[in-house]
Order: sequence, then structure tokens, then C-alpha cells
Amino acid sequence: MQNANSYWQATANNTKKRPSLFGEQKTEVTIIGGGFSGLATSYFLNCLGIKTILIEQHSIGWGASGRNAGMLTTGFKKSTAVLSKKLGTDRAKELLKMSVDCIRLVDEVAKKEKIDCSLNYNGGLKLAYKSKHFDALRREHEFMLEKFNYQTEIIPPSDIEKEINSPIYAHGGLMDPHSYAFHPLNYAIGLGDAVERLGGIIYENSQVTSVNKFKDGYIVKTEDGEIVSNEVVVATNGYTTTNTNKKLTKSIMPIESHVITTEPLPKELSKRLIPHNRVSIDTKNFLYYFRMMEDYRLLFGGRVSFVKKNNSQNNPELYEVLRRNMVTVFPELKDTKVDYQWGGTTAFTFDFMPHLGKTEEGLFYMTGFCGHGAAMSTLLGKIIASSIAEKNQLDNVLGDLPLTKIPFHNQRGKILSLAENYLKVIDKIS
Repeated sequence: MQNANSYWQATANNTKKRPSLFGEQKTEVTIIGGGFSGLATSYFLNCLGIKTILIEQHSIGWGASGRNAGMLTTGFKKSTAVLSKKLGTDRAKELLKMSVDCIRLVDEVAKKEKIDCSLNYNGGLKLAYKSKHFDALRREHEFMLEKFNYQTEIIPPSDIEKEINSPIYAHGGLMDPHSYAFHPLNYAIGLGDAVERLGGIIYENSQVTSVNKFKDGYIVKTEDGEIVSNEVVVATNGYTTTNTNKKLTKSIMPIESHVITTEPLPKELSKRLIPHNRVSIDTKNFLYYFRMMEDYRLLFGGRVSFVKKNNSQNNPELYEVLRRNMVTVFPELKDTKVDYQWGGTTAFTFDFMPHLGKTEEGLFYMTGFCGHGAAMSTLLGKIIASSIAEKNQLDNVLGDLPLTKIPFHNQRGKILSLAENYLKVIDKIS
């Protein structure tokens, strides 16, 4: 995937160019991946006095951490009611707390380290695509309030125009006040700077060629160097390759998501489209997500296709589909110019839940954020850092979930094509 023509890159804070790994280095912990999860792990380890070397195959925030929509939303791919039924009330409550705590943690770190990442505290909307979807949102609201005393706000169809001006979202919605928005690439850049202020080392343009265990630790190799360390953390999510670990690679399904950002809109129009400037998603499987930027541009994203297209980063067909989807949501934007368009890769697991743990070789990992990594990754980095520092087990509900190899992973193109067609049909009939 090439460099992104993204709004985030165009508005990024100044960042330094870092050297590539060369020769042999030694440290306590090697971290592979320069996105939120790797940077957070390095940050919290260095806060605890444990020295790290982080290596990134491109530059800090190059992957999904610098390509997402900048939406810090609560919850997981599965609803809390479904998780409660599957895992039990106590574990569902723990997961719900984590999904709120992880957003607060991003806020705390950004404030402590003075990271200028445009945090916005206006809450988030989940918009019913169909009337029966609104019934499900109402049940979710009642369940969360009754079982966990978790406050959300139901927006009935009669009031939905106060939240969004769109012909396809007339069925109501659910507002969660705990959801935020931010500038994701600037958060990643700020985390990288904080890591180095604390004594951590970062190498960029250093792609891992192998990870090998020996008696006293691990050797992580690149083309021009190697790092010897006591522990290794794999924090590559949708960009995981067999060079780091074959089992991890076969336990996730990389799926691309694409984003466009319009030219600046008239202030009055932006306020009319999304009056309270909340981050928004809908209830489809092939969901849309969108938000308004500080300069009144609309950011609009979605999963146009599960199947990886040739040169998808610069595939005009994908972005034209996305633009048409945007106009379906906001017809007033039919003649609006699109200034930025880009894509990124997230990772889905077999159970649609994020995971953290250790491989058979003893490598720490966190993976499978399923579209919720912007918020959750910082917290999971802190959890892994604490486990390494205290030399204890990953006593955590996500760490207890078994990471399952995805069946027929070598046929993932065909599997994703079938899943795409199935979910599109479900969106039409459900």
C-alpha cells in the first residue's frame, strides 16, 4: 500500500525523520509496529523504566493508525447484550468498562504529554438504517441501563433531524456521550515524540525479516540489522506478515476500509447536516461512518469491498462508490468536490473481538481490533506493558479469549467475496 493522500497527512504536526535499524542493538523489549498499539506499549514501558526499541517498516502512524476516521467510539463489533449472553454478565461488564476506559486513557495521555490532536468531546451517534434497527437500538439502550447503569440517549424518529439531516436516517438513533473524535496521525506523532523523550528508541523504514527465539531471549532481524531483547511485542494488526509469526497471520483477516474528505463546506451547511458535530456510524453490516472536521470538511468512510482490489489505495472506482454513498446520505453534497481519498487496513478475528496474549514462542501480541483500534489499542498497550514489567499473566477478559485460526485462510479471497455478498443481501432484507 502506497502513501495515503489523506487529510491527516495534509494537516499533520511536524514530525522528524528517524533512522533505519543498522547493525546489532540490544534492549529489554523489542516492539514491532509503529501504530497506536506499538507506540502505547513502548510509551508505558518507558514510563515504568523499561527500555524499548520500536521498529516500523514505514514511518510512525503510516498504517491504520494514521488512516482511520479519528473516531474514538465505545463498544465492540458485537453488542454488549450479545457479549453478555455469550460470555456472561461479569465479563460483558468488564468489556464495557474497558471500552470507556480506553477512550479516557487516550484523553489522559494526550493531555499529559501535551499532544495536539484536536480532541472533540461531542459524543457519538449510532443511526438506525431501518425501523427494525431502531427497535434493536432501543433494546440495547434499555439493556445497558438496566444491567450496567450505563447511560445512553435514545433519539426517536421525531427528533432525529436535530442530530442529522439525511433522508436515509429517519428511523432514529442512539447517542453515546462517551465517544470522542481526534486527529489520529497527530496522536501517533505525539506518542512517538513522548516515547523518545522518555528514552525509547524508534527506527523507521525497517521491515522485519524474521523473529527467532534463543535461550535467553529473541533476535528480531531486518535487512540491515538485528535487535537482541528479552521480550518481543508484535503490534502490527492488519499488517501482520508471516515474517513475524505465521500463527498470528492466519488468525486475522485483513480488511480494507476507504475514506474520503470533501472540500470545506459553508459553515451553515455543515451545521445543518450534523448539528451537534457528533461522530456517526449506522447499523448496516456494510456500514457508513462520518464526521465533520474542524475546518468544516465532511469525512466519510466505509467498507466498499471486503476483497482486496489491485492498487486499492488509488483505485478511482472505490472512491467513486464511496462518493455516491456519501451523496445518498447527504444529497446536498452532490456537487461537492472531494479533496482527499485514502484507504487503510484493519484486522478481523474469527470471533470479531480484539485479542491480546502470548504466542507459543512467547511473543506478546495484540490484534484483531475489528475497526475499534483507535480507542482500544492504547489501553491494550498499557496492559501488555504492565504484564511485562510485573512479569505476570495477562489477567484480562480479552486475554482469556482463544485466538482461533481462521478456517481456509489460504482461500481468504474467496471467503471474503462470499461474506461480502452475503452481508450485502442481509443489509437489504434485514
